[in-house]
Amino acid sequence: EESVKALVPQAEKNKITLSHNAESFEIFHDAARVKQVLTNLIKNAMIAVDPERGEIKVIMEEHPREIQICVKDNGMGIPKEKQKDLFKKFYQVDTTLTRERGGSGLGLAICKGIIDNHGGKISVESEEGKGAAFTFTIPKNAPEIAQRKPTLGTKTAHSS
Repeated sequence: EESVKALVPQAEKNKITLSHNAESFEIFHDAARVKQVLTNLIKNAMIAVDPERGEIKVIMEEHPREIQICVKDNGMGIPKEKQKDLFKKFYQVDTTLTRERGGSGLGLAICKGIIDNHGGKISVESEEGKGAAFTFTIPKNAPEIAQRKPTLGTKTAHSS
C-alpha cells in the first residue's frame, strides 16, 4: 500500500489515474525488495500509458498460501513476440519511448530476480494497443526468511 500511495502524486501530476484495493496482508519477506518490485511495475505502467488518459490499477489478492499483486494499465500494450524477452537484462520493447521517458532495460530483470528469490512467480499478459497486466505472486511464508518480522502490508489497526 505504501508503494502505491508514494506514487500517487507523480501519477496525478501526469493526470494518470492510479487506483488500488490495497489491503493489509501478513507475510514474511524482505519488504524493501517486494516494494521495489511493485514500485518498478507501477513506474513502468506510468511510462506505458498516455498522460492525461492513463489508468493504472493495482489489484492485491490474498490466497491461502500466497499473495498475488497485479499492476494493470490501459497503455500501449506489448506485442506478443516481445513478451518472452521482457524479463531479460537490458531488454526494452520500445527504445525510443524509454529514452524519452527514462529506463535502462534492467527493471523487469531485477523484479524477476527478486520474485524468484522469494519463491514466487512473475508474468505478463498484454495485447498491443490494449494495455498490459504484470502479475506476481509470493508465498506468505518463505521458509528461508520465515524468521524475519512481518513486513509488506503488516496487519495494523490504522491501515486503509
